[in-house]
Amino acid sequence: MTVAVVAGGTGPIGKAVASRLAAAGFQVAVLARADLADVDSAITGIEQSLGPVGVLVNAAHPRLHTPAPVASIDPADLAAHLGAVQLHAALCARVVPGMRSAGWGRVVYLSGALMARPVAGRGAYGAAKAAASVLTRYLALEEGRHGITANIVAPGRVADPGEELSPEQEALAERLRETLALPDFPDPDDVADAVHTLVNLGALTGQTLWVTGGEPIHG
Repeated sequence: MTVAVVAGGTGPIGKAVASRLAAAGFQVAVLARADLADVDSAITGIEQSLGPVGVLVNAAHPRLHTPAPVASIDPADLAAHLGAVQLHAALCARVVPGMRSAGWGRVVYLSGALMARPVAGRGAYGAAKAAASVLTRYLALEEGRHGITANIVAPGRVADPGEELSPEQEALAERLRETLALPDFPDPDDVADAVHTLVNLGALTGQTLWVTGGEPIHG
């Protein structure tokens, strides 16, 4: 049974991904809090208890809710967002050698539409998502010969019934809804289905699946 690690697996999308992969027969290990300093020990513990990691899905990102214009970004906030890029690189560095040895592996990074569709005040988040997505594409180029694929799932707004929105967020959601080709935003299960599809497709690598409900994305 293939071991799948879901980093950032306690949020709505991470939980849906973990459930979807488990239902598909993968042995799933969830990293609830994926910290850079703990990557090696966390993966080692998974390997010792479950076996080598064949699938890495990274949905981890710091939950920072302090939007700011680029000209006013707090350096500490920017560093925290960019720390997610370092974490993605560290997770890949830890699991990819084992995938090479096995001659098979799947890496999926959970990015977001904000890497290509700017929203004022979200520059630090968008920059971090874009940077980690580029790393994923490089990984696809470098590791494909070893049977490893690396792809990106980029949701737009995801419907979460339990989320409480501010009036500003509600207004933004309504503006975005008007751009959709479909009646409403995707939900976490839709995103999880996209991840599962990429895990199953061995001939697809270095690609981005935009799970946006048909929101036009230019980038």
